[in-house]
Amino acid sequence: MATGAAIALSATVLNIAPAQAAPVAAGQTFNTASGAEAASALALGRRKTKLKVKPSATEVPVLTAVTIAGKVNGPKRRVILQLKNAYGWRNVDKDKSNKKGKYELKAPTKWYGKKKMRVVAPPTRAFQGKIKKVSISIDEGYEPLGVRSSWTRIADEKIRYNPCQTIKYAVNPNMLPADGVAVLNEAIFRIELASGLRYKYSGTTNAIPFRTTPGKEQDKKANLAVAWSSPDTDASNLAGGVLARGGITNAKWVAKRRTFKAVKTGLLMDASDQPLYTDRGFVNGAGLGAVHMHELAHAAGLGHTTDTTQIMDAYVSDARPALFGKGDIQGLSKMGLNGGCLSGGRNARVLPGAGPEFTPVDVPYVLGERH
Repeated sequence: MATGAAIALSATVLNIAPAQAAPVAAGQTFNTASGAEAASALALGRRKTKLKVKPSATEVPVLTAVTIAGKVNGPKRRVILQLKNAYGWRNVDKDKSNKKGKYELKAPTKWYGKKKMRVVAPPTRAFQGKIKKVSISIDEGYEPLGVRSSWTRIADEKIRYNPCQTIKYAVNPNMLPADGVAVLNEAIFRIELASGLRYKYSGTTNAIPFRTTPGKEQDKKANLAVAWSSPDTDASNLAGGVLARGGITNAKWVAKRRTFKAVKTGLLMDASDQPLYTDRGFVNGAGLGAVHMHELAHAAGLGHTTDTTQIMDAYVSDARPALFGKGDIQGLSKMGLNGGCLSGGRNARVLPGAGPEFTPVDVPYVLGERH
């Protein structure tokens, strides 16, 4: 591609406002009591609990197995491993002690970051309860660029997936390139590593997200619809130098969390721009893979940043690697499991006077250089 051609990455999100308050399911915690009540609950038994906790490692590369072993007085005692998130503690594993009181738990290591956890031995009739905290740092396996503060949300309101629910995605096979599925799956895998979100393929779809002509825009079963189209067919919002779009088209208002739960999202690629990709994979930040990473992060709730070292920079550039930077990872961690579960919620309504239109963000870029 000749230097100087202008194309754009784009984020799309519905302009939405909170609906009426809705009931939310109870948090997934060991004990919802607080203060004196919690202390009393741990002291129900007559004898004090001795709890030993030892992780097999405290700093490992992502996807490396880590066990937390130890000993608790009393056989067949229930032992729970909990992970801290924005709203409290969530159970991630459990075990029962053997005759010698030994137990073993598996620590979550499928996504980046420092995992703050605690091992809980609930009280029994004979023993009091006991809690011990432990931390394990999950390394990216490479040195991310930039700073942690280099990230933004896609909208003024908080909006993201429910990270405690698997995100189903469907792919429209029309205009899909031969390497389209492989690149998409790798990009999804990288999103999972950075966020803790989990995706599952749900099949093909006829949906074309963000379309401006009549037709199906959302898949009935999937949370994420992925499609390729072109400006001269039925996806006219790819016109004007827009390379791709990613964003959110439907959400539910979770009043207890003051957050919108993304229900329907989309990734739309421009098939007519395929000749631009000299990098069909993940060699650099101007490749097909990096664009998929960028748009999937929009669908997860991230907006653009002006930090040129980040994948979420509005300008595509082959001067950076096709790897998430520190800001990208920090933002995705807030959108992912570290952000906490989003249960329940009611359908969001469009702001008065806003109509059903989308609010696009189009920023031009020049391949290989920034102006």
